[in-house]
Amino acid sequence: MEYGVRMLVAVVLAGSCMSTCSVTAAENRSPDIPALAWTQRSDWVNVRRFGARGDGKFDDTIAIQKAFDTVRSGSSIYIPPGVYRVTKTLRIVGPAIGVTVIGHGRDTTLVWRGQKGGALLTDDGLAVSRFVGVQFDGRGVAAAGFLHESHRRFETEVRHQHLAFRNFTDAGILVSPKDKYALAETEFKNCLFESCRRGVAFVSFNDYNYTFDGCEFRRCKIAIECRHGNFYARNCHFDRSGEVDIHSGPEHASSVRRCTSVGSRAFIRHVNPVSPLTIQDCRVAKWTGAAGAVILSGAPVVMFDCAFSGGPAGKSPVRINRTAQRLIVSGNRTDGDRDVIRPGHKGRLYVIPAGKRKGSLRSAGRRFLKNRATVPTRVFDARADFGAKGDGRVDDTIALQKAIDAARKHGRGAIAYFPTGLYAIHRTLRITGKDYAVGGSGFQTRLRWKGAEGGTMIEVRDPLNVTLENLAVGNHDSGKMNNGIDILQVGSGRPSRMTYDGVFVYGMYQRKPLVKGLHFRGLGEKSVVVAPHVQGNLRFIDSAAATFLFNCSYEGSVVVEGKDRVRRGGMLGFQTRLSTLTTHGLYVSDNHSVVMSDFYVEQADDGFVFSGGPGDVPGRVTIQGAKVDFTRNNKSREGTVLDIRGYGGEVFFGPNQFYASLPRVPVVHKGSAKVDVFLWGNCFYKTHLETSKGPGLKLHLAGNEGVAVNAADKVLSHENRADDNMSPAELIRLAPALDDLRRLGALDLKINHSEVPK
Repeated sequence: MEYGVRMLVAVVLAGSCMSTCSVTAAENRSPDIPALAWTQRSDWVNVRRFGARGDGKFDDTIAIQKAFDTVRSGSSIYIPPGVYRVTKTLRIVGPAIGVTVIGHGRDTTLVWRGQKGGALLTDDGLAVSRFVGVQFDGRGVAAAGFLHESHRRFETEVRHQHLAFRNFTDAGILVSPKDKYALAETEFKNCLFESCRRGVAFVSFNDYNYTFDGCEFRRCKIAIECRHGNFYARNCHFDRSGEVDIHSGPEHASSVRRCTSVGSRAFIRHVNPVSPLTIQDCRVAKWTGAAGAVILSGAPVVMFDCAFSGGPAGKSPVRINRTAQRLIVSGNRTDGDRDVIRPGHKGRLYVIPAGKRKGSLRSAGRRFLKNRATVPTRVFDARADFGAKGDGRVDDTIALQKAIDAARKHGRGAIAYFPTGLYAIHRTLRITGKDYAVGGSGFQTRLRWKGAEGGTMIEVRDPLNVTLENLAVGNHDSGKMNNGIDILQVGSGRPSRMTYDGVFVYGMYQRKPLVKGLHFRGLGEKSVVVAPHVQGNLRFIDSAAATFLFNCSYEGSVVVEGKDRVRRGGMLGFQTRLSTLTTHGLYVSDNHSVVMSDFYVEQADDGFVFSGGPGDVPGRVTIQGAKVDFTRNNKSREGTVLDIRGYGGEVFFGPNQFYASLPRVPVVHKGSAKVDVFLWGNCFYKTHLETSKGPGLKLHLAGNEGVAVNAADKVLSHENRADDNMSPAELIRLAPALDDLRRLGALDLKINHSEVPK
């Protein structure tokens, strides 16, 4: 054994550990999904219109299916409160984009009354769509609650919110293994899975970037089953899984962060040898399997700030089954005098000493499912109330601004609502004030600029508890436009808090990182920006004092810049992040700092650019990811992973997976500014590392692993153990990266999960 596992055992008293791992009586209560008291909107199609009754007695199958048969791009199907009997599979057939199915949460239930083994709902070919506020009950008869099939188009950015799945013999949500296409970049937020054989099962290639946030899984055999895709599970609670909470067999790197588990047989079983895994700040209690709570037989794993209590007597919670396993650990603990990792383990162990921060969770009984949610208190409809046309021709500027102003004046949770349509505007729409929202039906509520060249479509100034949601602003699908910025948020030094949720701006597939998009300029230390879901180019200019949290952001490029060298005490944090078909996924200029926990890059020209100049204060970039993959561009060269141009400070990169389409992984450095680059916990899958460095670069390697390209290439391969240049004593230099991730996690809990569900 290279390093002693006793370093992982709690240095606090056993009683103290138990106080942070056990379950309180208040936490033991089982929350439900919320009741959502919607006011029906002008473009919602009500299933009652087709004869559905929702009385629990009448067969509502034909009526609901008639409503689903009307679905086109931009449709919203509304299911009012009630219990709806379903005797045959309901089908929503595309191809379509921007579809919404919306119910009243725990007050809207679909109950299966059909034959054994059926699926309650299936969709085929819906992209950038939402399913909100419906309960699915299989009664122990239906096999699947929601079957995703993708034969008509690639399904991406599909959001599942406030849904509950109970009593399905196969899976609450099943992604068909026979799809022609795939379901990717999908989200499960505040969803409940109870008494299903599998909660969510996705078992095919291209089932990538599944984000689980705030979900709860009770009495499933397997809660989350991933066999080829990849996933990010955060802030989820698992209760008494019969086999395992998470079966982790991903094709690309994945993560489990701030999750809790009580009474399951096992917490995580990780089995893929090419896909790294991060396990951060989790609490596991009363696991029942003798094999362990965490069973590892895969690519490098980083596990830190995890606590285990109450498992089988004398059994260590972590078991390593693979000789080549790399495990990087810090701050983990268990109760009693047993080791966290089973003695006599296989693999290589790396111990990072404690940093300045600690984990945020205190109990395995911590739950995240919310039984309350905010819905608009008043709807100001731009069409019905203010005469907007939404036909793409008539100037709707005045009507839209009147709706915004009415919602602002009312406040108290009102919304300025733009129904599905294409709205032409000639002047900037202005959002300010407090306590209201502006939004549409989703991707098919679109704004088209017809004003002066170089204009700004929406300006947001000093908002306080304002939300912009479910709206496409200037994105490529809305047509060619000559505006300069899609959305600009500026600050004046006053306190502000703004939310962007389901906002689509320019950038997807365009390879134009500096064109249009969502811009933030001059936001100060009193500004907070939260983005549950955005798509497109993001640009941050002199806003390093502000707090930003991007939960899920997709496509385009991120650009961080600004010469303000003093006000840099804020936080720019990303969780789920995807960039495809870009020039670079990320540009960090002027030695700025950023933290990104789950960054997936695919089919890009290049990866990441870090630059700085004389007089810039040192910065720090911490990036963990799922995949780095490039498509050869017109210059017939492979892309550069890290392009460092005079950046000064520290760059922490990993865990990540460098994919096979790269015959080499170039790290290019120019300049004399001192920069330390850490590559740690990565898997080099049939590719190898190459560096071209100037005098200022120092490259540090720890815990990486590779799969050899061929017999001649043994660099970072299983057979070569000379891939580390950091001694055990030097591993403390990785502590700042863990502290960055801890800070990001604490911010996520504070903003998104500040209340323990009752």
